[in-house]
Amino acid sequence: MERTNPDRERTDAEHGDGFRGSNDRVLGRRSYLKLSGATMAALGIGAGASTTAAANDGDRTVLDVDYSEYEDPSGVYDVNDVRGSYTPEFVTDRSTRDDRSLRMEFTGDSKIANCEYRLTDHVGDYQDEVYTRFNVYPENFDLGADDTIRMFWAPLTNGDGSSGGGSAGGTNGWSNAIGFANRNDSPAPEGYKFFSYCYHMDGSGDFQMTDAVVRTDEWNEIECHVKVNSYDGGSANADGVMRYWVNGDLAFEDTSMRFTTSDDNRIQAVGPLGYIVGSGGGALYYDEHQIALGADREEARSALDR
Repeated sequence: MERTNPDRERTDAEHGDGFRGSNDRVLGRRSYLKLSGATMAALGIGAGASTTAAANDGDRTVLDVDYSEYEDPSGVYDVNDVRGSYTPEFVTDRSTRDDRSLRMEFTGDSKIANCEYRLTDHVGDYQDEVYTRFNVYPENFDLGADDTIRMFWAPLTNGDGSSGGGSAGGTNGWSNAIGFANRNDSPAPEGYKFFSYCYHMDGSGDFQMTDAVVRTDEWNEIECHVKVNSYDGGSANADGVMRYWVNGDLAFEDTSMRFTTSDDNRIQAVGPLGYIVGSGGGALYYDEHQIALGADREEARSALDR
């Protein structure tokens, strides 16, 4: 199912298994940790990435977030803005690859937490282009009319223009939260409809529904490709890209976005998010979080699936 340039609502209801060396040899995590600082710097990988399997493929860097390598989510994500009684945790009762998954449970609070994979920490710089894919399992959701679940930052660049009713001006942050909602004739028999919720230079809280379905009580593959706009002298060109796929089908596309006018306001982070507007709670499970830098979907999938 494809839906490109969907109808816009300007506001929401509420304001690899290893490191691949130059000889194509796959190194395990212990071998990767022994790489010299000079080698890591040459690959553009900062010290903060040393606990995540990574590969360099030409101008592209691939990051594979293996949950089995960490004691708790704070080992890989910047876990912040925890507003309620539940803190994100790794669990073993449901997973697709890593022997365990990341779990977020709604317990009556609107916000669980941000789990930000900060590229500025792991890789050492803001990025121009990021492809992200992950699996998500929404469990026991019964959303009321117009309820929304924001499930992932794709991406988040922190600042007073990135959320909370702020206005993105090109230098003060921006964001795109994706999720699912009981709108557009949801609930569908098998789930709820996918949406994009973006703070950008031409819209604060730009909420756009699609007809793609995020299935409940089963695993879904979500893919995200975001590329910042070109800019010069404080002026932003309308050529930024946002594309999202749900279970293999293009769900959303906009190639006329304006996000930034400065180098330090490019893509900072991606990662799981738990936020509900409404009352129909449940739990979100995440697994197989993978990232490719400097790559579109075709290039990223080719590198990740090698």
